Amino acid sequence: MILAPAERQAAPRPFALHCPVIETPRLLLRPPHATDIDDIVALANNYKVASMLASMPHPYFAADAREFLERRRAEADKGCVHAITLKENGEFVGICGLHEEPARYSLPFLGYWIGEPHWGCGYASEAARALVDLYFKATDRAELLVSCRRDNPASRRVIEKCGGRFWKTGQSFNRALGQIHQLEHWLVDRERWIARAGKRD
Repeated sequence: MILAPAERQAAPRPFALHCPVIETPRLLLRPPHATDIDDIVALANNYKVASMLASMPHPYFAADAREFLERRRAEADKGCVHAITLKENGEFVGICGLHEEPARYSLPFLGYWIGEPHWGCGYASEAARALVDLYFKATDRAELLVSCRRDNPASRRVIEKCGGRFWKTGQSFNRALGQIHQLEHWLVDRERWIARAGKRD
């Protein structure tokens, strides 16, 4: 469990977010629903994706997608999850979300994944920036945690584009690998985000 320094633990308001539909220049972020199941499976059933995410099973079946959607509905008061879709045609390309799990991390955290056919297009950065912006506009929290595997430079670059600053290393059990993998934990703070919010690099 990651423990934030004492100065970060000043009685914040409950973490509760609505999940609005968010438009970015190329994307439409919306809550996922049952009609996304086939698309989720098509992209999530990929070892290259699952191996970078602690909790995604591999192989990935329709039952896993249904469980994911049910869990999201049951935990609607613990953050928000969006399907990442292309604005021009509605194509599903991945998932992103803001979460709060006090038993796991002492700070709310951002997560995201993009299907392999859409890697290298900048969609993860575009979606992550949109959710960081939502987080700081809709809450009074000062910081947001974002983590990635130490051997995932693409995800690290997404975090850097959000103004993340390296905090510490860690580790987590990866379901797909069946073993512990090494992590980097980064913090995005409100002041740094405001300073970078208008930049597009």
